[in-house]
Amino acid sequence: MAIRRFLLAAAVSFPLAAFALPAHVRAEDAPPGAGDADSARHKFIGVINGLSVFVRSSPREDAYPVMRLDKGQQVTVVGIKFKWLKILPPEGSFAYVPKAYVNLRGDGKVGRATREVIAKVGSTLNQLKTAPMAKIEDGQDVEILGEQDDYYKVKPPEGTYLYVNESFVDPLQGQPVAEAKPAKPKPERTARAKPEVPPAGAPGNAVKPAAPEAGNAVAVGPKTEIPSVTPDGAAPTTQPVDAVAVDSQELFNKLEADFKAANEKPITDQPIDALMTGYTDLLKLNTLTPRMREIGEVRVSTLDLRTKAKAEFLALRGTQVQAADRQKALSAERDEIQQRIKEKEVHFYAAVGTLRASSIQRGGGTLFRLTDPSTGRTVAYVRSSDASYATMLGQFVGVKGTLTTDTALNMKIIEQPTSAEPVDPSKVNDSVAAQIIPPSLMPRVPTARASD
Repeated sequence: MAIRRFLLAAAVSFPLAAFALPAHVRAEDAPPGAGDADSARHKFIGVINGLSVFVRSSPREDAYPVMRLDKGQQVTVVGIKFKWLKILPPEGSFAYVPKAYVNLRGDGKVGRATREVIAKVGSTLNQLKTAPMAKIEDGQDVEILGEQDDYYKVKPPEGTYLYVNESFVDPLQGQPVAEAKPAKPKPERTARAKPEVPPAGAPGNAVKPAAPEAGNAVAVGPKTEIPSVTPDGAAPTTQPVDAVAVDSQELFNKLEADFKAANEKPITDQPIDALMTGYTDLLKLNTLTPRMREIGEVRVSTLDLRTKAKAEFLALRGTQVQAADRQKALSAERDEIQQRIKEKEVHFYAAVGTLRASSIQRGGGTLFRLTDPSTGRTVAYVRSSDASYATMLGQFVGVKGTLTTDTALNMKIIEQPTSAEPVDPSKVNDSVAAQIIPPSLMPRVPTARASD
């Protein structure tokens, strides 16, 4: 890769002793082993070549991101650790220091540490504060940038670094490598250790972008032809590249947020199919960290179970709806039958007729007359002390009770009837029957004619 070749071109001409860390680099920032190029020997300006590239807190793919840099932004590279470039903290970087160990001075823009404390890497993308950034000595001043919860945000101390994957940084063309006194190279290593650095723009200096690391975006654009360098330094060839914008970290975070929101909803309202498609597509990416892949596989298994559970629930609910519809139909049919029975039911009375007041009053209680609605002639008497009879005057009613004969009136009478209610005169001889019926409502018997 261009960065590695650029660094090696400068590194091979220096003695091994030159790889000692500078005095200003703190012990906790030193690499765990070989693979971290000397900061002093490899300081150069790099240019970001991708879109939305993550700067990370540590030289690892699973280290939390600190900020994003866009294509064309410059970074100061001071070393290389495996495939990660060690850079000076870009503008906007900060560290966390507990408030309990800092006393503010003056206008509150400067604080002094009251004990030795480890400053943690701050991030503009999340609330994490776990990666160590530098050791703050007792009595050391720090520049206060802000505060959050129980921490002050402070300017990154001198000698602190952040990391970006070498695939997303190109050296700024035309800049010289830092000067250093070369040692006498060993004969057997001279031929190998002196690779020529082609001038900017020469065919051998073309850079081929590497595959994206986890959490870093790939440059977006149409299908293009990009140059690549052949192993033997021959003329570059071109190969097609389908540039696809994939930010696995953002996609993973969005799916996790949607999954959490879905958990708050009933299973019938959860977007299970959309989540299943999202996690399935996520697992096809080869830029996932092991932890992200493990969580994605668990989510797919969970969503598969929810798919089956949702199908069973919907089937059961469909059965319940069908049962409720059948019950509703049966209830409607029963009501219809009861209505028909009620319509065909025959009500029996002692006498029916239009209720009117009587001019003859004798004995206990009020005397009423039941009359023929056509002729007004009395067909029976009713004696009652119930005041409700007065409210039915002028209505055609049916009266229940025992019929007797009043010799003085020479008429049938119902003494103290059990009940009385309005009835439909047209129902007489159909659903209304009585012992005494007005003559005008009696069924007519056809008479025989001479011709018959």
